[in-house]
Amino acid sequence: MRFLILGGGPAAIAAAKAIRGREKKAGIIIATEEQAPPYLRPMLNDLITGRLDVSGIADPQGEDLAEKGIEVRRGNRAAAVDPAGKKVTFADGSAESYDRLLIATGGTLPVPAAWGKTPPGVLPINTLEDTLRIQERLSRGDRAVVYGPGFLAIVTSSALRKRGCEVTWFRPDMPRHGYPISGELEANILDSVQGTGVEILDGIDIAAVRGAPGGIEAVPKGDGPPVPCKAVVLATEREPAIDFLAGSGIRTETGILVDDLLRTSAPDIYAAGDCAEIRETKSGKTRINFGWRSAILQGKLAGLNMAGAGKTYAREESDYVWVLIGPALLDRIR
Repeated sequence: MRFLILGGGPAAIAAAKAIRGREKKAGIIIATEEQAPPYLRPMLNDLITGRLDVSGIADPQGEDLAEKGIEVRRGNRAAAVDPAGKKVTFADGSAESYDRLLIATGGTLPVPAAWGKTPPGVLPINTLEDTLRIQERLSRGDRAVVYGPGFLAIVTSSALRKRGCEVTWFRPDMPRHGYPISGELEANILDSVQGTGVEILDGIDIAAVRGAPGGIEAVPKGDGPPVPCKAVVLATEREPAIDFLAGSGIRTETGILVDDLLRTSAPDIYAAGDCAEIRETKSGKTRINFGWRSAILQGKLAGLNMAGAGKTYAREESDYVWVLIGPALLDRIR
């Protein structure tokens, strides 16, 4: 049996180890487009603050993959999936066959289409490589604009303030999916963020980002002057990284639709983590359970099921929302 896993994050690692626990002799390959060894994505902001260096955010779960006979191929970006031929083609033209496939490619932070062609100072905070670019561009005293509606924008704004940057946070409308923060928790968080010295432009979107003397500037929609800055840090909602599935026949909406066993609409193909879209049992609504802990849980379950376990997934929003955010978020801001 040959298992192929696309993605190198927590869902992929958890799945590979779960498969190995049931299939001692199977071939297991993790193919990821990132070049870096596994790292803890939730701790990327600790690089910005300077509290940790790259070695300090290494994911210990990825240290023993070779010992377990799990092959990791770095710099391999999936370009197409052929469910009928049970084959994945990669951007470099190479291909890999599988008996069972897990798609755990996570998400991306796309530049808003309305911005068109943007200057080099627009930087997402999604990967280790992204974060190192932010470190290189922004120094103490520089003005940074953060753009995004929720959790990631909150912790990024606070981290940049701790780095010594002047920060303006454009906080547009509520998230379209994921976990909106509202009510008393929202009020407490906004007070805490403002208490660190972040300027919050609440409910204001960015119409464009353009070059300006000494850097760039963010142009707000409607009234208001442009905000000059050294960088615009994209901290928007993560969008599932599934463009390579076009033409595969695998059913998608916002993410990859999965059933109770985390199976996709294609035989022997599973999905887990930030690219998988699940349906709540009670409400029938679909949602993506973004977040590190959820990715680990889904990855482990998908791996077990790929190896024949037949375990069903708990789908309710309440099972995960407080694990992801909750009162502990306030401790990350202060």
